[in-house]
Amino acid sequence: MKSKKRIISIFMAIIIISLLIGCGNNTMDKVYNDNNKIADQSDTFGLDESEETIQSGSYKGKLKLSGSGTVWRYQSNKEFNLEVPYTLSVKSGKAKIVLISPDNTVHTLIENTERSTTTEGTMTLTIPIKKGINRIKVVGYKKADIDIELHIKQGEFEKI
Repeated sequence: MKSKKRIISIFMAIIIISLLIGCGNNTMDKVYNDNNKIADQSDTFGLDESEETIQSGSYKGKLKLSGSGTVWRYQSNKEFNLEVPYTLSVKSGKAKIVLISPDNTVHTLIENTERSTTTEGTMTLTIPIKKGINRIKVVGYKKADIDIELHIKQGEFEKI
């Protein structure tokens, strides 16, 4: 009888330790500060909610995101600066919009947290387009609750 109780106690301890280790180790949140993972061709994310709309030249998304997801691609024949009207609102966690150049350099275009001062209306980013394939990703941390809108006539938008 004592050995049965002992086995059950050990088993319960293993389960509790496993749960504590698993809850503290969110792989998707590690992506937020890892430019190598962000620059990767494939996306790495956990998406709790997704309401995305793509229309000609615009992307709108309401997301709960940890990790990174591609929302735009553009093959350019030349280098130039592109004006991009956008809105980015973060209700919880933190989020950023990044540009990945053809050489896989990650440029943080804008970063917001739930503590950031929100600006009403649309703002404009100037992004440095390089010759080759340029990508924009949305990156979230701690299941960031994100409202985002981008307007770009060139390239193609895609859902995360």
